[in-house]
Amino acid sequence: MSWPWSQLGLPGPSGLSEVRHAYAEKLKTTHPEEDPEGFQRLHSAYQLASRMARQQKREGGAPQPERPPQPTSKPPRPQEISFDELLQDGGEAPHRPREEDGEQDFDFDELLQGGGEAPRRPREGDGEQDFDFDELLQGGEEAPSRSREEEEGQDWDYERLFAEGEAERAEARRRRGEERRRAQAQARAWARERQKANEWTRKREYWQQRSTYDRESRERFSQEEVRWQSTETILHTLEMLYNARAPLEEWKKFFASPLFQQNKNNLDLIFGMEDFVSTKQMPQEIKLALFLAYGFDKGPSQPELRPLYQMLLPAWRESQKGKVHERNIVILGVILGLAAPFVLVPLLDMGLISALCVSLGIVWIAWVIRKVVKTGSMEKRARGGKVSKKEELRTMLGFGLAVAMLLVLGWLRSNPGRDWRDLLPTKDPRELTCRYIRQDFGVEVHSLYNLDELYANNNYGNVFYVGNDPDSRRFLAGPDGERDKKNGKPGYSTNLPEMLLLWELRKFAQAHKMTPVDALDQGLERWETTGTFLITLPLSGGEEIIRDLGELLDELHEEKWYKSLAQRCTLVLCSQEMEEGRVVLIRTQPGLTVYSAEQCLGIYEESFVHKCCAQIIKELGLDWDFLREEGEHYTLTNEGRAKIKGHECVKLFGLNEDGAVAMEYYIYPKERNIYCVPGNFWETGNGEEQISFYRLLYWGDRGTFNLFYPWIKSN
Repeated sequence: MSWPWSQLGLPGPSGLSEVRHAYAEKLKTTHPEEDPEGFQRLHSAYQLASRMARQQKREGGAPQPERPPQPTSKPPRPQEISFDELLQDGGEAPHRPREEDGEQDFDFDELLQGGGEAPRRPREGDGEQDFDFDELLQGGEEAPSRSREEEEGQDWDYERLFAEGEAERAEARRRRGEERRRAQAQARAWARERQKANEWTRKREYWQQRSTYDRESRERFSQEEVRWQSTETILHTLEMLYNARAPLEEWKKFFASPLFQQNKNNLDLIFGMEDFVSTKQMPQEIKLALFLAYGFDKGPSQPELRPLYQMLLPAWRESQKGKVHERNIVILGVILGLAAPFVLVPLLDMGLISALCVSLGIVWIAWVIRKVVKTGSMEKRARGGKVSKKEELRTMLGFGLAVAMLLVLGWLRSNPGRDWRDLLPTKDPRELTCRYIRQDFGVEVHSLYNLDELYANNNYGNVFYVGNDPDSRRFLAGPDGERDKKNGKPGYSTNLPEMLLLWELRKFAQAHKMTPVDALDQGLERWETTGTFLITLPLSGGEEIIRDLGELLDELHEEKWYKSLAQRCTLVLCSQEMEEGRVVLIRTQPGLTVYSAEQCLGIYEESFVHKCCAQIIKELGLDWDFLREEGEHYTLTNEGRAKIKGHECVKLFGLNEDGAVAMEYYIYPKERNIYCVPGNFWETGNGEEQISFYRLLYWGDRGTFNLFYPWIKSN
């Protein structure tokens, strides 16, 4: 399809009525004010097509030109003309392309202007007749008469066509307006729905808050009711203990119970305790126990407790006087014990030290007996009984206890390693734990909780330390039931053996300039451990580390604490952490199995390095045809070691799915060099001189590797 019919939407040269109909249809969508350039092109195309249609009709079926005139590349740009002139079918016609490819075209500009020289008619032998377009356009006398159809076409109603186009555009604007109104109505409906949703949300939040308030009110009421019930229970229990004349231990047990300790600062209970103490004739021992239960030895903790504190203070002062008296008796007994060997000369035959021990032991036994008798007397008095002084003295004359003390001293002489502090009585569970650990492991330990008030106020109740430096080596320990070593009950629980092994391994790693021992203790305190210790071995030169580690474990095997590791500790010799985990050389439990350095060396030399290198090749993406980056992944096999470029390298083969050697790998871990050659590299007469640096490989955040690949000889 060519211009001008393509502009009118016609398939080719058409009749005048078809041209006019197509032009009328195009005018409905092409308005001169909205698209002036498009209208100019449409009108020019219409003029040219109309003239050509008239010419064809006048010729009356004469043969048409072989090819209608058309532009070479694109339709000519019509010149701008006014819309009024176009309606009058006057004015200048747009410029037409000139004659091309040996074909003659008409100069329509001259025809429309009505001036100039008429176009040259062909000679008589050409067989074609041309028309005088000057006469046609000027309406001369000899112009051919127009048919009725042409004259009717001259009166085409352009205003009606423009009116129809304007009506269609108005209808389109009306439809767009209706769509906007529908969209606005929909938006208003959505806004109403959102407003309703917001209102329901506010109502729901209000009722949720209301339900939360009601629940909290019920909880407060329930807590108040529980406090009232606890207060009534405590006061009723005190009344029962008083009426039953319960022993002092029962009072102390009740004062130490969770029921009393959790509610002792309750204001209602404080007022009830004031009434109880002021109206009852309570023994001094019970008042003292109540005084200590409230912690009044450090002063009242709140103002509401001051009246009760004043009521119980006399019992505390009396007990302090009794302590001073007991201290004086102890001092007197020590003096007598030190002077007894010099008074009783036969004791000196045992030696001065032994004599002093015996005499002081006798004094101590006497003091213990007196203490026990005094305590029993206080218990009887607390229950309302009476104990005379004579009865106390008779009880103190238990000579058999002195004989028992001599046996104990003899036992101490036969056990010089026993610490004398272990014979002193204590009620502190942490001190008992320290004594048990010293007896079992032979290690001097202390409680961090008892060291200073700063640690006591910062939840260090189960933290202990080794030696005399509390900031160096810390561990966890705590009492755990009664001590019965025959039945495997040490009386405490601790992670000291694991921590001692961890400290020794860390010193070992530091001495060998290794990666620090990884205890898998991320997120734990420095006195805690999981019991799994990782020893990171290098890919080359790890033989000395394995031998020295065996010697260290043999030395530690003689320690008492090392044998108690049992199943709680695991030692793992492995590679450094890779993207897909670690390669494990050996995993052992020091408390159950014996570490064999020779076995570890055999595994290290035969397979460990090859497994690590195979893992590295996989993570670097070299276990397939990395030149083309296609095909299946190879199966890596251990082929021992080989010498490449003067280096002793780890040798691996990459087998394809057929089992053939597709790639050979030689890894030199010390310098991080990887030499890769095709499977048939050596068989085809190639040599090491062809292997050169290929590229640098990045192994995540673990460093880089140098990849070497050969230049292959062409056959």
